[in-house]
Amino acid sequence: MSTTAPVAPLRTEQPPAVPGPRTGRRAVVWTAAAVALVLVLLGGMAVGGASEAVPDGLSDPGPLVDQGASVVTLIGRIASVGTIGALLFAAVLLPGGAGTLAPSARRAARAASVWALAWAVATALGAFLTVCRLVGRTPTSVPLSAVRVFLLDTGAGQAVLIVLALTLAVAAAARRCAGVLGAWVLLLAAVAALVVPAVLTGHSSTADDHLLAVTTLAVHVAAASLWIGGLGALLVFGRRDERLTTAVGRFSRLALLCLLATGITGVVAASVVLGGPAAVVDAVGTGYGWLLLGKTLGLVVLGVLGWQHRRRTVPQLAAGRPGAFRRLAVVEVFVMLATVALAVALGSSPPPAAAAPTTAAVAGPASTGPATSDPAAPAPAGTTPPPKAGGPMAGHDHGPLTVGVLVDGTRFHVAHPVAAGSRVSVFNGSGQQVTLTAADGSFDVTVPAGSLMTFRAPDQPGEHPFTSRHSASYADVLVVE
Repeated sequence: MSTTAPVAPLRTEQPPAVPGPRTGRRAVVWTAAAVALVLVLLGGMAVGGASEAVPDGLSDPGPLVDQGASVVTLIGRIASVGTIGALLFAAVLLPGGAGTLAPSARRAARAASVWALAWAVATALGAFLTVCRLVGRTPTSVPLSAVRVFLLDTGAGQAVLIVLALTLAVAAAARRCAGVLGAWVLLLAAVAALVVPAVLTGHSSTADDHLLAVTTLAVHVAAASLWIGGLGALLVFGRRDERLTTAVGRFSRLALLCLLATGITGVVAASVVLGGPAAVVDAVGTGYGWLLLGKTLGLVVLGVLGWQHRRRTVPQLAAGRPGAFRRLAVVEVFVMLATVALAVALGSSPPPAAAAPTTAAVAGPASTGPATSDPAAPAPAGTTPPPKAGGPMAGHDHGPLTVGVLVDGTRFHVAHPVAAGSRVSVFNGSGQQVTLTAADGSFDVTVPAGSLMTFRAPDQPGEHPFTSRHSASYADVLVVE
């Protein structure tokens, strides 16, 4: 009887997997697409005149802040689209049965967690760059007090905090999501994070033009995000699923509604921002008008591609030939993202009616409207400059985020009229402490050197002259509407 132990088979280490040619080609394609989108964005900003002279009273924060803020905005928009699209796929397009997510829907939910985290990071970075632009400082020289005041005392900052809370919650919960109901809740939370900036930012939530602009913008961005994100999710998570035809059928009906909603609200938004249909026509031939035309052309192209889907590729998909659908959908998604890049460029560009150099105007992350203007030269010492004119959308949530009052080494700069009882921001860019002391006693604010702060505007509309106790040469007028 043999007592020899059996010899275990030799284990041979497998060589590490080497990316195949297809993986390399995909990396090249994705890199090229990302570069192309950034070029579309920067080209659109150049056409729209987004880069303007530094306003009086502000320092130049540098091109890294100026252009970097728009690039970060684009990244945040794409991340929000990815989040909403993945959750739409999981909750609506291909959820699964008996209230439980199908395997492809679970993959989509986990991807939504990553997208939401990227959205949160882009939101935080975009907010910081917004403060840099707001106070005219480089990232290394921004006072922390300015960041605190921006987050706690301005509508834009409060919107940032809410968006961060919602996106981080989605990122944490989506990774563990296994049910259809949970996917629905996360989808609604993501859509809420998308529209919060439009609802909270602005100085008059009761004004008619504000309500129209807020509603239009909310519907516009939600419809566009569902449309773009849904198609992208079909390509990524549904391309190998045997129920792709069913999911495409559901998406096709939703896409038609999103196309109509995006087109109609886009026209209304342009009319509101520019001041009426006639102003939209007058914008033709300007940089802002070219960007509007580019967005419109993109929408028309997407409508044609959608018609091709319904007429040709969907029947081929139903017949078991998905290749044509995938190829056309890839082109459609890129056109959609290029249109998003144009939208970001449009948001950073002043409309024709406010194309003059601005004082204290700095475009925020979601800006899509006019800049305020102050073409007057600095006033001689000891005189009171005339009130600054401002349109009905000045300081609006569709318009640029602005410092209401700037202080430099020689004078005050009032950017625009403010709403009665609203919070007015003040940045003291000088090296000395100043006060804003109203002649009628309606406000008396001490502003330390190099600080950003806010104060409550008078409740009484009208002109409120004010000076500084530190020097009689500092004088201006705050117009309250």
